[in-house]
Amino acid sequence: MIKRKEFEKLFQPYIEQGKQIWVITRVKELSQEIITMALNLASLDFINYVQICDETLMASNINCPNRPKVPFVNELYPDVNGIHLLYLDIDKGIDFWSIASSDENHYEAMVETVLTDFPNEWTPCIMMVWGDEYWEKKMEKYDQFEWMY
Repeated sequence: MIKRKEFEKLFQPYIEQGKQIWVITRVKELSQEIITMALNLASLDFINYVQICDETLMASNINCPNRPKVPFVNELYPDVNGIHLLYLDIDKGIDFWSIASSDENHYEAMVETVLTDFPNEWTPCIMMVWGDEYWEKKMEKYDQFEWMY
């Protein structure tokens, strides 16, 4: 686990580029895996906002209206490009809870960004996001993981 002062230093270059990476106050430590996912998502040119809570990681091109530190992830809005992940460090699992994008390239980039450096000992999970055999293809491509769905 990486202490707050250390991971804040890792986020600083992205913040200096105009990205917002915000970790809620009660989170004092983060695993390297979650930090890597957050940094990878922040590196996408269309992602501006990243929020990490004790069991969620969200990233989006816009924040929620009237909530300046909460990335907006809603499939019903055509201009939203965002992802909402649930994670459990103890169980070493990540759930693709919600993904929003009307641009297939952005949708694909967010998923690939999470899975590219995904740790082998972690388990990807699909509980809420399904459609058009997309996830079946991802499970085939990333068959080194034991997927939960």
